[in-house]
Amino acid sequence: MQSLTIQTSDGLSLVATRFEPGPRDGRPGRPAARAVILAPALGVPQTFYQRYAQWLADQACVVYTFDWRGMGQSAPASLKGYRAKLTDWALLDAPAMMSAVAQAHPGLPLSWFGHSMGGILYGLMPQHPAVDRVVTLGSGSGYAPHLARPLRYTMGFFWHVLVPVSVRLNGYFAGRRLRAVGDLPRGVVAQWRRWCQHPDFIASEGPHIKAAYASVKTPITVVMVADDEMATKRGIKAVHAHYTQAALRWVTLKPRELGVKAIGHFHFFHPKAGPRVWSVSLPWLGA
Repeated sequence: MQSLTIQTSDGLSLVATRFEPGPRDGRPGRPAARAVILAPALGVPQTFYQRYAQWLADQACVVYTFDWRGMGQSAPASLKGYRAKLTDWALLDAPAMMSAVAQAHPGLPLSWFGHSMGGILYGLMPQHPAVDRVVTLGSGSGYAPHLARPLRYTMGFFWHVLVPVSVRLNGYFAGRRLRAVGDLPRGVVAQWRRWCQHPDFIASEGPHIKAAYASVKTPITVVMVADDEMATKRGIKAVHAHYTQAALRWVTLKPRELGVKAIGHFHFFHPKAGPRVWSVSLPWLGA
């Protein structure tokens, strides 16, 4: 495990971590056959994915995790006054990660594994020739009618009371203090709020969004989780309907079939899921 700094085209620094196949039980490590970038969900630090990333490295992948600008280790000491948007993540941060990984491992195929927002934003990202597979997990619309009950009924209070009051008092969304999501820059939460209040979600940003999604031709494995109340089948289909040229492979994970009680929106990456759950991801990634 090695910490790295990745420079974006607008001069910001992202903190990333590399996991490589290594020796185990006295045996030499296998050479990496594929590179994988794990793109985090909104408000989730890269450390959340560490156990899964290390396991994936043991399966002959070189794996990179990172924090989006304004999040985790890529955030400044204070988010008050810090300027960032979700579209910055897609148009500036993601291309920087793709280019850095492709340059570090020339000749290796590259998979983009986006969790929640890390997958939603893929359609906006400039396409990199090294990326030959995409996986999205729990990447669905946040529009309230697309959410499962009872979550959909609480979102009005979240967007109209909790978020505005927190931003007004702090200058950013203090999610950790509220135990909602992680701390988020004002511009990030404002854009997210706007999308979630429109039935077209991300496409409400403008016609250029639909055009960007429609231009994607990389095969995508779309992973839905049966007990995910934040990303329902309806919400996931709404987002991925904009991929009109990409081949979509649909996968539904059912906790009981995988021998676990629950997976939900986050627990796929939890150590309790472990190899018996994680192993299903190898075909998605081409690993």
